[in-house]
Amino acid sequence: MAERLEFDPRNIPSPDYSNNTYATIRRALVADANPPNISTEAEAEQHLRDQWDEENRALRERYKIQLEEDRAVEEARREAVAEAQPLQEAERKAKEAELAKKVDKKRTLLCSFKPGEGVGYIPQQLHPYAKKLMAARKYVPLWYFLPEATAEAKERSREAVDTNRFQIAMDGTDSTSSSLTLVRSHRVQASPNAIPDSRLTWDQVMRAKSSFLNALLHGELTEDFVKMFAGFYMGMDMHPELREVHGDQVLALYHAEMRRAWYERFKQRKPFDLAVFSEDTLEKCRIEVCRQNNERTIKGE
Repeated sequence: MAERLEFDPRNIPSPDYSNNTYATIRRALVADANPPNISTEAEAEQHLRDQWDEENRALRERYKIQLEEDRAVEEARREAVAEAQPLQEAERKAKEAELAKKVDKKRTLLCSFKPGEGVGYIPQQLHPYAKKLMAARKYVPLWYFLPEATAEAKERSREAVDTNRFQIAMDGTDSTSSSLTLVRSHRVQASPNAIPDSRLTWDQVMRAKSSFLNALLHGELTEDFVKMFAGFYMGMDMHPELREVHGDQVLALYHAEMRRAWYERFKQRKPFDLAVFSEDTLEKCRIEVCRQNNERTIKGE
């Protein structure tokens, strides 16, 4: 393959074969007895000029062919690009449509509303951790159903809106090569402010019970279970122990012990009727409350 010419041979100036630089060559051509039978330096000069013209003509012809080949290659490239462009455009639109679908799946579904129809009250917002455990039918401390937990749930809800974003990262060299990266930073986790049932006051138990009973629906429990829990709280609320000196403390502890025990047995698939009052457990709670009060008295609390 001939070496590629990087210049136009037409721009090469013809040498001046009449000057002293070529005198030796001219005299040699005159003295040479072989053809082309040159007898004067003028004929030698013309011979050199004719040779250069012939060589330059050959270079010009090569350069012309080279330019035609370059034009043919460029034209083929443009045609290939033109042919590929519709396909690339179709692929780009298909990827954009796929990205839009992925983002759309994460959106809240749009639904209709009735103009002029408001809401009488705002339902209490359940703490996400409590909602998760209730849906799984697992034990959750009653603190999560108090107003303090509701306030925390509202705050976490705002954080979830602020921190859940969709980020589209283009990982290709052009718009036809891309991928979607979804970043979610909010996680459902236990509250660091939660208080165990054993440390709740009777007033807190009574304030939280309604929210707890409503939340039972998240676990899709049957009506029998809901009635049982309602009977559990009603039985404590009407128990004569509340009329005793430390009755509220005793029943608060009874609530903690019995509810925990019921969920442990439920996990073992051996639940009992929580609405049936356990006098034996109540007596143990009396003894424990008496011990705690005596201990505080000794310490001067």
